[in-house]
Amino acid sequence: MLPGSTDGDVTQVQKLDRLQAIIASAMDAIISIDAAQRVIFFNPAAEQMFGISAQEVMGAPIERFIPERFRAGHSEHIVRFATTGETGRRMGALGAISAIRENGEEFPVEASISQAQVGGERLSTVILRDITERKANEEAQALLAREVDHRAKNILAIVSSLVSLTEAPTREAYAESLAGRIAAMSRAHGLLARGRWKGASLRQVADDELGTYADLANFTCEGPDVKLSPRAVQPIGMLIHELATNAVKYGALSMYNGHVHLTWQQVPGNGIHLSWQESGGPPVTAPAEMGFGTNLIQQIVDNQLCGDFEHHWARDGYRLELNLPESVLQIGSDRRPREGRPAMGEPVRQEGASQRTDDSEKLGTLLIVEDEPLLAMQMSKSLEEYGWSVVGVAGSIEDANRILSEKSRPDVAILDVDLGGMPVFPLARSLRRLGIPFLFCTGYEDLGYSQEFANCRAIRKPATVLQLIRGLREAVRGAHGTLTMAPST
Repeated sequence: MLPGSTDGDVTQVQKLDRLQAIIASAMDAIISIDAAQRVIFFNPAAEQMFGISAQEVMGAPIERFIPERFRAGHSEHIVRFATTGETGRRMGALGAISAIRENGEEFPVEASISQAQVGGERLSTVILRDITERKANEEAQALLAREVDHRAKNILAIVSSLVSLTEAPTREAYAESLAGRIAAMSRAHGLLARGRWKGASLRQVADDELGTYADLANFTCEGPDVKLSPRAVQPIGMLIHELATNAVKYGALSMYNGHVHLTWQQVPGNGIHLSWQESGGPPVTAPAEMGFGTNLIQQIVDNQLCGDFEHHWARDGYRLELNLPESVLQIGSDRRPREGRPAMGEPVRQEGASQRTDDSEKLGTLLIVEDEPLLAMQMSKSLEEYGWSVVGVAGSIEDANRILSEKSRPDVAILDVDLGGMPVFPLARSLRRLGIPFLFCTGYEDLGYSQEFANCRAIRKPATVLQLIRGLREAVRGAHGTLTMAPST
């Protein structure tokens, strides 16, 4: 009622017009039904929500808007509500329920319900709110929280591996090497954060790493402006870091006039080719054995980037030629199998492939599937020191299938859940069919999103070697008995 007016100033027709205008402008669907649960009122918001006009739905049973599997329960609920004497239940009190549009699309809603006696007839009114967008936002937030948790645990696991694997002749050199590698990780993550985790420019990654160790006059970066996929930024940053620190210690950047020339070019259909060329440094000789940095480069290229490379130890300057697939670029984020490798799924056993042989000096044979090279290296080294024999380390399902087809069958496998954005579950199914026990080592808090593997044993990252050994023993014991796979403690 307007200020200054009285009830006598407003006619019944005006009151009805106001009520109709209020109901017509309501943003929630308002549906009234009679005692037979047939529609007697359907406001414009309901028309929009369900995709049908009020004229078409008048007299129709309300159950046409309820998914078939819920209809019996809904009718019973309406009957019980009518007999309780309650006049209403607030929005959301019924919990999240489902409705169905005229086109058959099912969607989540919240509802309130009320009833009244009008002229001796019992009428029920339902107010419905479409919560599709809210549910999507909640799911997105839950997924984001889960991914942040996964990423944080992976970072902690990688740092733990760096601490374990980094070697140096003195305490000071060890601290310097470790700090440098952690700083390289930090720079890569900084680039990703500024780019909202959509990737980063290869030129920026190269400039950041080389600029940390050399003056602008001592290095050149040339190539097209290509964008790296989010998963390629950190490994390529770490790769350039290892090359740069090696050049500072032993190569071109150890000399005042030394120079590094880094070039790259896109290869249509095959990703990019990078060339690292040093000049002006001390005479070069091939090392008698590969150090940690060189092994790390190999692990990064093989397991994380799915590429290949060649070292050239020319006397006048070290050179690295590197080929990387399209998967390192934003335009092709799907990892592709390398030529000649089995496709995802069941590994192909090659004729004549050796079967497992017993080794009394070893605890057992092991396949490690982990796409973070530092984690794979640290895991392999630690478990071998405790008596396990590692038959192979794979950074992808394709790599794992190749190892299974070419080498002795392992007693057990450790599987990272996420391999370059692809779930490891197809490989887990293959191992299960082959009778090879496995356990998951993951940064995810649970495997509930995959009901098939929700009860399998899982070790949370960062994991200690003793946790891994315990998990391996229980996985093997469970495969040969009735032991239930239990969550890790």
